Amino acid sequence: FASWLSREANEASRIKKDMPIMVALGNPPYSGESANKGEWILELLDDYKKEPSGGRLQEKNSKWINDDYVKFIRLGEYYVEKNGEGILAYITNHSYLDNPTFRGMRWHLMNTFDYIYILDLHGNSKKKEVAPNGKPDKNVFDIQQGVAIIVAIKDHRTVSKAPLATVQHADLWGDRQTKYNFLEKNTLASWRWEKLTPSKNLYLFVPRN
Repeated sequence: FASWLSREANEASRIKKDMPIMVALGNPPYSGESANKGEWILELLDDYKKEPSGGRLQEKNSKWINDDYVKFIRLGEYYVEKNGEGILAYITNHSYLDNPTFRGMRWHLMNTFDYIYILDLHGNSKKKEVAPNGKPDKNVFDIQQGVAIIVAIKDHRTVSKAPLATVQHADLWGDRQTKYNFLEKNTLASWRWEKLTPSKNLYLFVPRN
């Protein structure tokens, strides 16, 4: 078994090192007090700790950017950018969508990708989220933290590269089974998206007047 595990690890390392990574897909772990403090990923994460206008992020406490799910987003972005095209598709904590601390992260993602789709699944019991119709809003997982799906696309066929990605947003409210049914039956093409025009300072990934 140990021999098999070693071969598997070596093959995985070879692919990550030598082969183009075109898709980053998954449900990364969430951990605000991350124990993953490797020098390489922390150096990459510094890109998210900058103001969109340049310079260090002017926040007294930017520790939430060190969350594991943020590191996985940065990792996927790195591989897609290195390859020159690809897709990042994760379901993660949704805090980065509108928290001011993550403005550098949002700006960096908009610089890397051509199209970004955000499906906010809500379900944040910490914020006591309620559906617009007044009914309870439930999480798709057995957790308190609300979640969202991001599908970010870098397309080498884009002829006239815009300065920043086109950002599309949609909300999904309701009980868990309603959300499961919607996700099972729909695709990116069938969802009703709202095109966002993120303001220059915060670059929010949610609709905001």
